[in-house]
Amino acid sequence: MIVCPILSGSSGNATYVESGSTRLLVDAGGAGRCIETNLRKIGVDPSSLTCLLATHEHDDHIRGLGVLSRRYNLPIYASVGVWDFLIRSARIGEISKRFIKPFLSVKGDVLDLGDIKATYFATAHDECDSVGYVFDDGKSKFGLATDLGHVTPRVRGSLLGCDAVLLESNYDYQSLIKGPYPYPLKQRILSPTGHLDNEDAGKFVAELVRSGVKYIFLGHLSENNNTERLAYDTVSRVLRESGIEPQTTCKIYMTKRYEPSRKLEF
Repeated sequence: MIVCPILSGSSGNATYVESGSTRLLVDAGGAGRCIETNLRKIGVDPSSLTCLLATHEHDDHIRGLGVLSRRYNLPIYASVGVWDFLIRSARIGEISKRFIKPFLSVKGDVLDLGDIKATYFATAHDECDSVGYVFDDGKSKFGLATDLGHVTPRVRGSLLGCDAVLLESNYDYQSLIKGPYPYPLKQRILSPTGHLDNEDAGKFVAELVRSGVKYIFLGHLSENNNTERLAYDTVSRVLRESGIEPQTTCKIYMTKRYEPSRKLEF
């Protein structure tokens, strides 16, 4: 399996996943041309994509979905709640009915995407029907969970035992508390359906590593309340306090906001 986050952060998210003849994007939260450019930077022709998936309806996850679907005739998989929003709001423009692929997030079933099977699971975020995914090609498993206020049993059970995981490490607590955001926004981010901070991300990464996860991407960093250094140092400290040596027991990769991150093959 090949995995590469090509956009990651509060300004936009998109992650490329490939195995066999299946080439997909999880989220398309950037301009279509930006996503196409970043795919080409990692040696992927955008016209070779086979499908798109969405985690939820926030703009930093759906901005380019419609453009890419229409340009390359791609089906879009998303939960019923997300599709209801997309159709009512016309946020991504008109999509051919044959490319609308809804699923029930509460069911937690498996999507057959060809050479990759995708299991979806509900996440704790303040939008309707937000999900994460685990991708399985029969040899390797890659899990993705961003935009989650806390790690639920469902999230934990889905991601433990994967080979690689992209996990949100959205904000540094002190930076958020002391920063310029208005109080209601701070409360939303801090809530159990908001976002995951560096400290809690580190605690869950320790669980993931003990379960056998070998590669961790730290993603969806806030542009105003976090930095790559803060996220990496905090997660690394928490791992060491748990008896795990970062970059020895597991590899930790930081995602990039506007550029492709590490292209991982495992």
